[in-house]
Amino acid sequence: MQLADSDIDLFYHLYYSILIYVNQKFGLFAGFGGSEEMSELTPLQVNELRQQLYTHPYLFDLFAEENPLKFTPDLLTIVASWNNFISGRFYIYSYQKKYAVLIDDRPPSKAYGVLALDCPFPELVGSVLPVMVETVLLPFKNKIIYDGTLQAYPFYLGLSIKGSLSETYHHAVEKFGIIASLTEFEAGEQSPEPQPDDDLGPLSDGERLKIYLQSEDHRQKYELQIQELVEKTVELKVIYYQEMGRLYAEIYQDRWREIGMKKGWIALFEEMPIASGGTKAELEGILKKILPADRRKFVYIFRLKPGDR
Repeated sequence: MQLADSDIDLFYHLYYSILIYVNQKFGLFAGFGGSEEMSELTPLQVNELRQQLYTHPYLFDLFAEENPLKFTPDLLTIVASWNNFISGRFYIYSYQKKYAVLIDDRPPSKAYGVLALDCPFPELVGSVLPVMVETVLLPFKNKIIYDGTLQAYPFYLGLSIKGSLSETYHHAVEKFGIIASLTEFEAGEQSPEPQPDDDLGPLSDGERLKIYLQSEDHRQKYELQIQELVEKTVELKVIYYQEMGRLYAEIYQDRWREIGMKKGWIALFEEMPIASGGTKAELEGILKKILPADRRKFVYIFRLKPGDR
């Protein structure tokens, strides 16, 4: 379940090189300009560089274009391929001979075969699965690895969640198989998504914001653009909260059914369910009691109906 030692060394060499490049572009930390100084950075500093990199994914291509360290074309191809990164929360579902199987927690869920780096997954998160983690998946030589930073969530997953996850795993494998190469999958099987770039020209700010919010990958890649738009007007802030409420309602509805909810009205403030009622009027009455009037427009109201999926 691990990358070969020589490839682990190569990965860290390439990854630290692009983090150094990020620091040079943004000037986050002074007196840091070579890979030998990476060990002097704290985990928080490394994470800040990571966040800048994934927030500005054009840096992968820019690094390959400028080639500041005179890498060979093969090495530049590896770095450029990291633009296909997938970030977010995953469930480590099982350990198999070739890789660990990670399932993403957003629909449509997919199962990824991921190799560990210098520390095996059981040593990182334990042998009792499933475990929820947050990380970034990267392609590497037709394999999938994570980027060296993995945060585990140390809470117990109940039987209902485990049962639901088992069903999710089987559906994901039936539809997509276990995805063991991001480059091949992205090129051949994944439906293309509209790309929020300068070609969007005539779109309004509201339309642009909806595109930025449409997937977890977009929300990670375009975090700064989202923040800038949301701060421009109250109307754009309303769009943000309404869209995020809608996305989380889609994620939660299967879980609500698992615990026995068959119908009703639910109010979400971004990702947080804050109230529910048997009718919309009942829910509106609750919201008037618990929420300031000027915040009401940010609440997304979702109707859970029999047979909804």
